[in-house]
Amino acid sequence: MTGDQPHPAGPEEFGAARGAAVWAASQFGVEHAQAVLEGCAAIGRLTGTAGGIAQAGLLLAARIWLSQAIFVHQIMMMMRAEGFAETPSVGATLIRSIAPLLLATGLATRPVALLLVFGVGQDLSGTRMAGPQALLLVWLVIGGAGPLSLDYLLRSGLARVPIWTVRAIGRLYAWSDRFGDLALPFATRLYLSLAFAGGTGFAMWQVPFTGELVTAPWWTLMLCWALLVGVATRPVTLILWGLTPPIVLSSGTPDQFEVALLLLLLAAKGAGWLSVDGAAACWASTRLRMRDRTAESVPHVVVVGGGFGGIAAVRGLRWAACRITLVDRRNHYLFQPLLYQVATAALSPADIALPIRSVLRDQRNVTVRLGEVVGVDQNAREVILHSERIPFDYLILATGAQHSYFGRDEWSSHAPGLKSIEDATAMRSRMLLAFERAEAEGDAAKREAWLTFVVVGGGPTGVELAGALAELARRGLNQEYRAIDPGTARVILVQSAPRVLPTFSPVLSDRAEWSLRELGVEVRTGAKVTHIDHDGVEIDGGRIAARTTFWAAGVAASPAAKWLGQAGDKSGRVVVDDNLAAAGCPGVFAIGDTAASSAWAGAGVPGLAPAAKQQGRHTANVIRTAIEGHPAPRAFQYRHYGNLATIGRLAAVVEMSRLRIWGAPAWWLWGLAHVLLLAGGRNRTTVVLNWLWAYLTYRRGSRLITGNTTDA
Repeated sequence: MTGDQPHPAGPEEFGAARGAAVWAASQFGVEHAQAVLEGCAAIGRLTGTAGGIAQAGLLLAARIWLSQAIFVHQIMMMMRAEGFAETPSVGATLIRSIAPLLLATGLATRPVALLLVFGVGQDLSGTRMAGPQALLLVWLVIGGAGPLSLDYLLRSGLARVPIWTVRAIGRLYAWSDRFGDLALPFATRLYLSLAFAGGTGFAMWQVPFTGELVTAPWWTLMLCWALLVGVATRPVTLILWGLTPPIVLSSGTPDQFEVALLLLLLAAKGAGWLSVDGAAACWASTRLRMRDRTAESVPHVVVVGGGFGGIAAVRGLRWAACRITLVDRRNHYLFQPLLYQVATAALSPADIALPIRSVLRDQRNVTVRLGEVVGVDQNAREVILHSERIPFDYLILATGAQHSYFGRDEWSSHAPGLKSIEDATAMRSRMLLAFERAEAEGDAAKREAWLTFVVVGGGPTGVELAGALAELARRGLNQEYRAIDPGTARVILVQSAPRVLPTFSPVLSDRAEWSLRELGVEVRTGAKVTHIDHDGVEIDGGRIAARTTFWAAGVAASPAAKWLGQAGDKSGRVVVDDNLAAAGCPGVFAIGDTAASSAWAGAGVPGLAPAAKQQGRHTANVIRTAIEGHPAPRAFQYRHYGNLATIGRLAAVVEMSRLRIWGAPAWWLWGLAHVLLLAGGRNRTTVVLNWLWAYLTYRRGSRLITGNTTDA
């Protein structure tokens, strides 16, 4: 009986329970503090990103405002001058005339702003710009013109110019940027706080109804003190910005717009490191780094493939508490939609590709590994390369697609496809070599075979390739050969479906076919290729003598499904769930052409670049929420923005929802979209210049035959 009685708790038990409770409370407090720090850091990152975007627009507004002020001032000086003696000097007139244009476009902004700060080109009275105007110019001198400027577009290219003077100026600008992050916010806070406090006679307040002018009230002085020391700088600055209109400006001060612009610039940039806000942010980031370093390990995310989806996934994990390894068998990030232009000598390979390390050089949690993946060991959680194994906690397969010859792989040597830069340069060499062989051929039948080009496949790649081939033959090579007329070349497009561009609306398919025929392309729809060899192609039993055939008819997924032990769908793609996770493979995701997803309102997601990017960002969001211990995000839903395809000069088709465009407007829209989607300012500039040259002259400057010329 006594054994059933509860034993009274002694002091040891009470002490242990109290200690456990204190420990649990302390752990909860630490975790809560860490969560607060992480939340503040995330808010700070979002605010910094939004502030960077806002700062770019504000710097553009400041440049335009200053340029018009200088221009108007110059006009008034010219009107006020009486006689030759009072006319401004030639140098002053030249500076004041050119400065507005340079400031507005953001070209040579720092030198121009520096001349204006020192009063070069000042007016007849010798007075220089007032305080806020001068401070805005100092922002442009130290911090530069911002992203929305010509200086920013040219900067990355000029940094690689092998001239010591240019590179020295680039290093000086980089040092000025770092100095500006420290000095500009502090100087602006100092000036604005003193100005609003009435220390410069700037801020006077008008009493309602009576109109009496008084100095700033006590709560305004408190805001000025907070602005001076940098406490809650962004909210304080926005409050003062909201109070700017009621302030009566003294006669010696400029317009209210410049003061408001300075306040908004400070709100966008933040208080800087010389402030209480900067010290708090530094302390919080240090605490988070110490937590990461003292942790046993952080999750390791391995991304296989450096295409659209892989890069988007890596970018989406920029701020996640993880380390990333990106594995690709090539070292470059390729813009595949313009690959056909490399194959048809319109662009060079460097115009549409960037080194992956260059793309990700600013992301410190990424390691790039050059290698080819041959398998995945799910039990060991390792990615298998030829010479090593890479362990992973999360795996993203973005391995893209490869050519599919529908079981006739022997055709690949006679009809190469277009998936890589190597494919494009080989196709370019084969195409140009055909004209060279035709020039040297004396037999008429053999010459005709060399001048016959067959493109198999009527999708966007096939249509664009056939149109570019016909345009090159008829307009880009004229007067360059003596024995042949390149304009007589036959370009035949073979499509097994009833119409070309079957993913487009029938109206646009008809327009595309009409444009192809206008270029001289023979379009054969509803026709099937039954045989391809070295000397020609058989189509529905009929034979065409053609020494050059290109394949754009079908693609198949990479062997990623086999790596995971899955059967895959009919194209060999990995079947994924609503969050793009591979079935039966925890922590493994497939995106882009590797994944079979039905997230397009129940239909299959197309193998397009926007789809791969959306899937990459969603997968990164899924992994990031899992690392942070948050619930999984909503299921992935693909947003289709439209289809674009170009046929030739001023001929394209664009379909966006119910909007259908063809002809010249579609061609300009297609070009603009592709230029904006290119990676790197240098690539955008080079592509635009090459297109402009080709548009004006019909010439293509990348007509190089490389590799073994005996292959053809």
